[in-house]
Amino acid sequence: MAARDWAVKKAASKILGPDERLVASCMANLPGTLKREGYYAALQNVVGIRFVDVAADGGLPPKMNVAVTDRRLLLFEQSMLGRAKDLVAEIPISQIAGARVTESGRAQVTVKVHNFVITFAGGTDLALESADKGGVTNLVGAINGRVRH
Repeated sequence: MAARDWAVKKAASKILGPDERLVASCMANLPGTLKREGYYAALQNVVGIRFVDVAADGGLPPKMNVAVTDRRLLLFEQSMLGRAKDLVAEIPISQIAGARVTESGRAQVTVKVHNFVITFAGGTDLALESADKGGVTNLVGAINGRVRH
């Protein structure tokens, strides 16, 4: 387990099976979240407006911690401090076809965004973004190392 897995360690330990282990994790967002947060922060600083996160379409929170175990993919809601909170989805590895890194971009002047996609066995894609390039690389590698091709 890598140092970056600190954010999910406690939440994952509550739901892991007796012989299940955490393999990789990273903080991830629904596409556009990092850019929108930069915009909101600018507005808040200029005009004093406070924005509150709301669940996006499909019920997934905009900020998540994504973890891969040796058996499944776990999606946790992310707290304000970056730690994993409530489990919002668990997907058996057998239901995942693969994962891939897609294009990178910038959310704000200083924040580079690394986009990636998790493809489910039925062909549906879950597009995500993260500012953590190493976390994305580890997560995608862990998923692809466990799916049957």
